[in-house]
Amino acid sequence: MRSQVIGCVAPMRAGARGWGWYHRALAKMNAPKAAAKGYDFAVPSPEQARPRAFFNVQIGNTEPEKVVVEIASDIVPKTAANFMSLCAGENGIGYKNTPFHTIQKNQYVTGGDIVAGNGTGNQSSFGGYFADENFALRFTEAGVLGMANAGVNTNGSQFFITLQAMPHLDGRNVAFGKVVEGLDVVRKVESVYCVKGKPLTEVKVVDCGLL
Repeated sequence: MRSQVIGCVAPMRAGARGWGWYHRALAKMNAPKAAAKGYDFAVPSPEQARPRAFFNVQIGNTEPEKVVVEIASDIVPKTAANFMSLCAGENGIGYKNTPFHTIQKNQYVTGGDIVAGNGTGNQSSFGGYFADENFALRFTEAGVLGMANAGVNTNGSQFFITLQAMPHLDGRNVAFGKVVEGLDVVRKVESVYCVKGKPLTEVKVVDCGLL
């Protein structure tokens, strides 16, 4: 199943299949919701400092450049744990040597397919999918990290980085962090020539980890 950012121009399934989808959606709508807020990376939770991770991103044969992200583990702890585990390469699986496989200019760049490397694989560090944790954080600006999915509760390894505010993703994709250093590197990734969202020059995470 191909995972993509719901609500954007990309081939994907934009809803959950199965006989119980309506009742699950209704229950979710009626459940108590966390208050929505913009991602304020400058003011971490007073109870828990937010962790950071890095990607060294290489475009073609150029010198790799660093992107540093802050992860909202105080707001979406399970989503954060999944992302940090894959950054660290725990259990022999992770983001190292995986590509940014989809680039939608002025929208987002997507990476994190640890299975197939082309956008068709999406396995979490827990094995399989995990549920949407909450939608407290919003896609209010460029540089926000979100979980790519193929419908309700289909979070795995794939993630995206926004290139502008994308409010139509609020309530559809889980936001969990933000680029705090290297947004210019993400812009360089955006500028790579693509055909139907697929870069013709390889864009690869050659190294990654926790800071």
